[in-house]
Amino acid sequence: MKKALAIAFLITAISFSSFSQEKSSDPVFDYSETKHELSLDIAPIIGGNYPSNLLYRQHYVSKKGNDVAFRLGARIGASISSTESDNSTPENISRNNQNFSVFLGKEWQKQIQSRIIGYYGVDLELGYGRFYFDASNTTDGRVFTNQVDNFFNIGTIGFLGMRYHFTQHFSVSAETAANLNYSNSRFEGTFENNVNNTQRTNSLGLSMIPLRAIRFAFHF
Repeated sequence: MKKALAIAFLITAISFSSFSQEKSSDPVFDYSETKHELSLDIAPIIGGNYPSNLLYRQHYVSKKGNDVAFRLGARIGASISSTESDNSTPENISRNNQNFSVFLGKEWQKQIQSRIIGYYGVDLELGYGRFYFDASNTTDGRVFTNQVDNFFNIGTIGFLGMRYHFTQHFSVSAETAANLNYSNSRFEGTFENNVNNTQRTNSLGLSMIPLRAIRFAFHF
């Protein structure tokens, strides 16, 4: 997270440096020619993970003459792991985690300088995830822990960001956000001595996301 924040700060510093050096008011970009945009969130890469967030924007001019954009994005995550111990009582542990979410929203934009755009808006996000955990004694095959956790969430995300255009077709942007989220989860577990446990949880929360994304985009 600290590396991502440092890079976001560097992007902002470069943007304002360019702002002070450039005198031309002609924008580098023209969204009437490049209405479509596809971007990849590179913040996970900075943290040592694989990229999992894609965003599509369609730029247009509203009836009131404002520069706006329609947003459609998706996030996919999955991890599978298996561990075997060599202790006197060997164990086999398996973990399987998948999650998927889609979001759509609207964005309002304001040109700040020939290469820089400030923007804000709101996204509606829907998500589903499943976590499976299994631990067994490999000497006799006795399963002493088995649990499945399914969850569904819906959230409204308000965001604020800044985009810097290197050229007409390439840009980088950083976003901060606040998330109001409702989550419903169901936990089912079977433990040692065949003790079963089922739990349902509903939660509502408000959270701040200092750095939601750093997106590298291609405009076409």
